Parts: sequence; structure tokens; C-alpha cells
Amino acid sequence: MAKPAAVKKTLGQHIGARIGKASGWLPAVAAFLCLCLFAAAAITLFDVNSVPKTGQKANATGLSAQGTAGLRRLLEARGHEVIVNRMEDGPLIEHGDLEIITLDDDGGTLTYAYHFDSDDTSSASSASVSSASVSSADAASESAASASVSASGDTDDETGNGATQIPDPRRSKHVLRQPLGKVVLVVAPKWNAGPDPRNRYWDRGPTLVAAANVVDSLGFLSPVSEVPAPKDDKQAVARIKASPPGTQTVRNGDSLVTFDLVSYVLKRDTRALSAAEMEAAANGQKDLPLKHLWTFKPTAEGIAFAAPVSVGAITGLQSITGPNLQPVLTGPNGEAVLSRVIVTRGRPQPKAPIYLLSDPDLLNNQILADPQKVVAALNLIDTISPPANKPGRVIFNLTFNGISTDHDLLHALSRPPFIAVPLCLLIAGLGLMWAAFSRFGPAREAPVEPPLGRGVKILADNAARLMAITLKEVRLGPAYADLVRDQVLKDKGYRLGVNAESPDDLAERLGQAQKTTDSFIDLKARAAKVMTVHQLIDITLKLHAWKTEIQRAHT
Repeated sequence: MAKPAAVKKTLGQHIGARIGKASGWLPAVAAFLCLCLFAAAAITLFDVNSVPKTGQKANATGLSAQGTAGLRRLLEARGHEVIVNRMEDGPLIEHGDLEIITLDDDGGTLTYAYHFDSDDTSSASSASVSSASVSSADAASESAASASVSASGDTDDETGNGATQIPDPRRSKHVLRQPLGKVVLVVAPKWNAGPDPRNRYWDRGPTLVAAANVVDSLGFLSPVSEVPAPKDDKQAVARIKASPPGTQTVRNGDSLVTFDLVSYVLKRDTRALSAAEMEAAANGQKDLPLKHLWTFKPTAEGIAFAAPVSVGAITGLQSITGPNLQPVLTGPNGEAVLSRVIVTRGRPQPKAPIYLLSDPDLLNNQILADPQKVVAALNLIDTISPPANKPGRVIFNLTFNGISTDHDLLHALSRPPFIAVPLCLLIAGLGLMWAAFSRFGPAREAPVEPPLGRGVKILADNAARLMAITLKEVRLGPAYADLVRDQVLKDKGYRLGVNAESPDDLAERLGQAQKTTDSFIDLKARAAKVMTVHQLIDITLKLHAWKTEIQRAHT
């Protein structure tokens, strides 16, 4: 019976022979880890500026029905150069022909609430009241089939404390003075889209944005100025009370913000089909018109559309009017769907034409379900775009949706032209890794019994290197010939210096007697004339062959 130790040893040898040494895996494991490290660096570098993909969002990244990601793909398919901008400003920001700004239900990036003190309550309240534009006649004219809301951007919070929604001065300056396109299209918000507040893994059903929130988000379409506030509170209050007519000045920290009190009127068509119309639609009858089918017509002073724009069914058509809006495209009842933004009271007009699209359903992902709406959307884009460049460069500005990028080192290094620096470092790192693995392989085993010994080998190597450095190795030809000659004469029994003949003549005579291939005198003469190392090697080989022929004949 075999002993346990012997069985264990035999089994270990068998497994080792089958699997191999574990040290053989180390190069592969090291290479895999290095590649993973470089892959992680590359992903971080290229993903930092990628376009985010969101689900239930009413902006250019949204993949739901309320988003406009489908419009980006349509424009790319038509040949437009589509750029998604997430940078606020800076030298690397890109410009194009058309800038599209989609406003979602997140108004925090466009306005911020200002809570006034008791000293400012009277002025703020009076300004709010004076800016209201809904008269009793207007309210009476609105039927139950439509909803109308007017606001100036001033609201009261639930606690009863006065609050004013101040437009963001940066957004106003960007749109009116520093746009990214030759034409700017602003898409008003309409739908609440996002995760369910009770369960963030669910998407809530689409609901209409509060009309007051829509109006508040449009405050940046008018000039907004921001100046440092005086240190003296009395001077600050005096400036607030001295605001020009139609404007309001409020104090926000260390600044005084002055903005227009614009009265926007928002209407939504809430007419529902009657039972007869629903039955007629179900039976396929065409004699009864469906009230939610829309065909828009351009106004006389607006831009030139080729023909009336038929967009089909739209749920709750939203229209917005205001003193700084000139209708360009209207519905059958005068609903302003597309308007030109102007600056009132004789002030400088915007640097580029600005258009406000009241209803986002003309451009969002819902149009993908109807070819007629797709054609209408593309016709709208082509009409307002600059005539010189079609298809041109379209920029979707995401900074108005609160998903802008910071100007840090990582973002700077991941954009041209600075992206060349990390790319060169990655390539250099991969090259160094390849060179390391190609140069250093498995350890070479040293011979058990070196023939010359380590010391002799080192001395020979050093001598060879020294001779190579001095470039005098070609002069060793005659000395090697004399060495070969002396070895042959010694083997034959001749004693040097005793014979009457010279050593060269004696070697030549031995060669003739043995009928060697080459003559020794000739080989020695040629050895004295070598000029290169290759010639020296050739002559030494011939001398060695001459010696071998004489020794074989002797044996």
C-alpha cells in the first residue's frame, strides 16, 4: 500500500504538469490589469463631455414623448451638423446657424425667488398689481373650452409672504446679446415630465405645467440688468423706487436687478370631442371636423412660409402672447404658436432673430408617430434657419436645463486642442507597456558548468569590447596567421628557431606537401591587407581551414 506522502507528491506532480507553473500566468495578469487601467482612463476622458441620456425629461436629452432627442436624430439624418452644448461660456464654445433652447419644467435655472422685506412690500405689491393684464372683459370672453392665464413674473408663495421671480441676468444677456446661433429658437415648456415623486424608479404620467410657471420661465426674453447695490440702504431704496415705468428693481444680495414687467397671456385649448364627434370618428366619417386638428397660417408681417402648416392633432394647444412678441404663425382662431421676440420702448433689438415656439408638441418626440408632424417640424426649422446655410449647424443648448458642465481641468483636457496631451500620454503608456513585455521575458537558466568559467568569459568580453572601441581589430590579421603557423609547426614536431628555413617557408612547404586548398604565404599576405572586420573574419576562417587540413592529414 502506497504511503500518503508518496500519493500526495504524485498527485501534486500530476496537477502541476497539467496546469503549469503559476508564475507563467503573471505576465498575462499584469497585461490585463494594465489594459484595464488604460481603458478606465480612456472612458473617463471621453465620457466627461458625452451627451447625457435621460428618460422622462422635456428637453433635448429626453427619450420620452415630451423630450426632443428625436428631433436631433432627424436633423442629423438630414445632413445637419448637430452640436449639444453644455458649456456656459469660454473660448472653446462653438457657434452655429440655429440655436435651439428647450425649456423644461425645471425653472430654477432661469429664475430665482426674491423675498422682499416689509419696507419693499408696498412697492413690490403695487408693481405686481399694476402689471396684471387680465381684465374682466378678457376673463368673460374666455369660454369654458379654453384656459387663459396672465402673469408678469410676480407671485405669492403659500405662506403669504411676498416673493418676486427674478429672471436670470446671464440667460437674458446670452439670448439677446451673445447667442450661439445666427437665429435662436426658444421652446416654451408645457409638460411636467420626470420620475414619480413617490418612487424614483417610475416615471410619472404627463401633466401640464402650471401656467404661472410657464410665464415665469420666459422672463429672460426681455432685457435684464444687474448692477452693484450701493452700500447705503437709503440709496438702494431710492434706486428701487426710481425704476423706469414698466420695470421693477429689486435687491438681490449685493446687486440690484432691473427687469421688465412683461404681461404674457397663456391660453390652452381644452375642448373635448363630443359624443357625436367621437362616434363619427370611430365610424370613419369625415363630415364632422375634429376640433383638435390644427392648421397654422403665417401672418402678413411674419416670415414667409411656403404654405399653411398642417400639423394634425395636438392635445391642449398652447399659445402665448405678450407686448414683446410679434406673432409669426397663428392658428385658425388667432392662436399665436410661433412669435418673434422684440425689445420694446426703443431699446436696441436682439443681436440675432429670436423666435418663441409656444407649444413644444410641434417639435418633441410625439411628432415621430405622425409623418405629417415630422414634415411640419422640419419645415419650421428650415423656414426660420438662415437662408445661406441649409443644411447648417444646429446647436442644442442644454445650459438652460441645468445640465451644464464645469470649466475644470478634466473638461479642458478632453476637448480639442488640449485632448492631444492625454492621448499622447495614453499612447506612450501603451508603447512602454509593449516594450517592457517584449524585452523582458521568462528568466533564462544559466548553464550548470560553464566551459570557460565566469571570470574568463568576462575578461574575454571586456577585451573584445576594448578592441572594438579602439577600432584596431583589423591589425590582428598577421598575428593570427603567425599563431596558426606556430600551432601547426609545433604539432608536426618542429622547433622554432632551430631549423634553417624560416617558419613561413616551412609552413608553406608543409601545405604543399599536404596539398592544402590555400597557400599559407598567400593567406598571410592577404591578412596584412585587410581593411574591415568582415574581411578579417573571412581570412581567419581560411587560416583555420588551412590548419584543419594539415591536422587531418597528420592524424
